[in-house]
Amino acid sequence: MTDATRTVWLVLGLLPYLGLISVDAWMHERARQVPKVERLIHYVSALVLIALLVGVFTERRTLAVIGLAVFVPLLVWDALGFHRTLARSERRVHLAAYLAFTVFVAVWQWTEAST
Repeated sequence: MTDATRTVWLVLGLLPYLGLISVDAWMHERARQVPKVERLIHYVSALVLIALLVGVFTERRTLAVIGLAVFVPLLVWDALGFHRTLARSERRVHLAAYLAFTVFVAVWQWTEAST
């Protein structure tokens, strides 16, 4: 697989997740007031996600794996700590985002194995 093809697959794998977290961010602004701790988790998660994506797209596996190892527990903390009492529609967006992120990780692993 060429680098360009790999990049196209990674972008295609990432777009659904980016779309869903954008919807989630919009819902946070419109539907409810997000507690300070949850906002902090979101900010740290965003920074870690950026590091993870830099690692994935630049083929720095160690950076990507460390990013993944930090990002997933932050997602779990956010979900268990703050999302259990949310409206069903927002919980569904979160679930879809988690599934989309899992698909992205699978695409990353597939493209890595194909090089």
